Order: sequence, then C-alpha cells, then structure tokens
Amino acid sequence: MLESEGIALPNATGGPGMRLGPETEDVSWSLRTAFGLVEWDWSAGDPDPRALRPVRRPRSGAQSKHIPVRAFSTTTGNHLQLESGLEHDLVRLLDQEPTVTWLVSQPCLLAWRTGQLERGHVPDLLSVDADGLVSLWDVKAPAAASSEAFAEVRALTEAACAQVGWRYNAFTGLASAHRHNLIWLHGFRSKPSWSAAHEAAVLEHCASGCTLGDLLKAVDAEATAVVWHLIWTRRVSVDLTHRLAPTTPVTS
Repeated sequence: MLESEGIALPNATGGPGMRLGPETEDVSWSLRTAFGLVEWDWSAGDPDPRALRPVRRPRSGAQSKHIPVRAFSTTTGNHLQLESGLEHDLVRLLDQEPTVTWLVSQPCLLAWRTGQLERGHVPDLLSVDADGLVSLWDVKAPAAASSEAFAEVRALTEAACAQVGWRYNAFTGLASAHRHNLIWLHGFRSKPSWSAAHEAAVLEHCASGCTLGDLLKAVDAEATAVVWHLIWTRRVSVDLTHRLAPTTPVTS
C-alpha cells in the first residue's frame, strides 16, 4: 500500500492484541450500512466494504477548523464527504493508484473505555486494494500526527486493525511537486470521448522512451488531453514525485 510522504511514524502497536494499559478495555467497532449504525460482530466475518456508509457527516463550526468538501472519486464513481484539503490530497493519491478498488470516508467508529472514561475515534478513510486488503487511514498534519494525544489513538487503532486482519496508515501529506502534479492531472481523470483516435499513436510514440516535451510537440491540441489522461491512468509512465518539465522522461 502507498506510504505517506510526510513524517515517518514508528510502529506503535507492538503486535496484534496490544492494549494500551491495564485500564484500557477492548475496542468495539460500529459500522453504518443500509440498515443503520450497528456494532459489528467480527465472529460473523468481515463486513463488505462496498456496503459501508459514512458513520458521520463532517461539519464545520465555531469550535472546528474542518473545511468539509464533497470530492468526486473515479474509484467509486461517487462523491466522498471529506473534512479537509489534506484528506482531499489522500483521495487524489489513492484515486490514481490502480491497485485501489474502493474508498469509504468516515468508515467506522471505534470505541473503548480507559478506566471510567469512554473514548471514541472515527478514522478518515477506508481503502480496499485488488487483493481485498482493507486499510484504515488517519489524516493529520505533521505536527498533529507527532502529538502525544494522537500517538495513543494511533496505537489503539493500529492494534484494532491488526486484530481483524486490516491495515492501518497515518497520512501526513505529500511533497509539494507530487501534490501539484496530482492536482493538475485531476482535471484529466475522465477519459476523453475522442481517446480511441489518439491512444495508439501516443503509446507508440513513447514506447521506447522520450521526453514529455517531445511527446506534447508530437500531438495536436485534441490529443494533448489524451496524453494527460493516459498519465493519470498510468498507461503512460511519468515520475510524479518531481516537477514536470519538457525534459521529464516518459515511457509506456
């Protein structure tokens, strides 16, 4: 699965079944389906990720710095309810990853008790890959991700995921060049209706390697959109972690 390009967070769980302390009770999972919010019984098997709905709707207010947004996902063919631009960065990254087959925002509520204190946490995103592996994602700015408060939540969430065979990731952002490249390519997610007339020629031109500048010079204005779409779908290979330039190597 993809790794964050922000700060590196150490493995905090110490293995499946880890508990944060003698006063921390087991975690319960609440999921929302068409039948409403239910506490999931894992002995009955895993839930179907495609049947999951967000457990809550992000909102902004006087006490919240969140900026809710509806982001369209080509992976799901629907809009996702997100809380921040950083979450949108993650969705763009996963949406462009061909191994990712499904996404769910605000996918579950984890609840636990520490002593007399009841605690709860809603991860920001769920992803499923082509092998059926489910991952939960928390999205935090680097400073928040390195805080003591988040370390506890992260450790518990990661341990809970390990117990049920899921994976956990903390996403802290992308390098500037990668982020801006994905924002640019985001405008070319949809396949142009005229692609069939140009795809073969574009792929043939860069089959043995060329530069981005040479490729764009070799096609007309109509085919330029096809080039960017093929880069988005990774049928044309470009290193998106560096600034795109006329000298950028391109292959298919």
